[in-house]
Amino acid sequence: MEPAPAQRKMIIGGNWKCNGTLQSIKDLVSDVLNKGTFDQSKLEVVVCPISIHIASVKALVNENIKVGCQNMSSTGKGAFTGEISGDQLKDFDVNWVVIGHSERRTLFKEDDATVAAKVAQAQEIGLSSLVCVGEQLEQRENGTTNDVLKAQLDAIKDSVKDWSSVVIAYEPVWAIGTGKVATPE
Repeated sequence: MEPAPAQRKMIIGGNWKCNGTLQSIKDLVSDVLNKGTFDQSKLEVVVCPISIHIASVKALVNENIKVGCQNMSSTGKGAFTGEISGDQLKDFDVNWVVIGHSERRTLFKEDDATVAAKVAQAQEIGLSSLVCVGEQLEQRENGTTNDVLKAQLDAIKDSVKDWSSVVIAYEPVWAIGTGKVATPE
C-alpha cells in the first residue's frame, strides 16, 4: 500500500487591493500581523499590499509572514510601462503573486489566455501563484457556475508544471459587495 500524500500547508492570503497609506500599513503590521502566532509547519500567511508598499511591508513584517504582489506582467521584462515582471519580483525576493483576480479580469479585461500566460511566466520563474477563479452573478443565476470555473481552470492547466506552487482561490464574484452571502455549500 502506498503512503498517503503529505497534506499541503493551509494558506491564508490577504489582498490589500488599492488601499492603505504608509501609516496605515505600519499600524496593520504592528498591531495585527506581527502579533499573530501560528504553526509555520501547518500554515503559510501571505499578504499582498499595493506594489509601492511591498518594500515597506517586507521590512516591517515578522519573517513568518510572506509578502506577495497583486499582479505581474504576462510578457516579462521589456518596454511595458507600468508593468512588473516576474523576474523583478523574484529578484526582490517576492515569491507569491495573485493572478486572475476578478477585478483584473473585469476592470482590466484580462481574459483566460492572459491569466494562463501569467501562470506560465510565474511557473517559469519559480513564483508561487494564488490563481483566482469565480463566476459573476448572472452566471450563477443561469446555472453555468461549473462551466465558468471549468473554463477558467482548463485555461491554466497546461501552463502549470508544478501544482505545489499554485493555489486556486475560489472567488464568488457575485457575493463581493452585493450583500449576497456565499455559503459553504
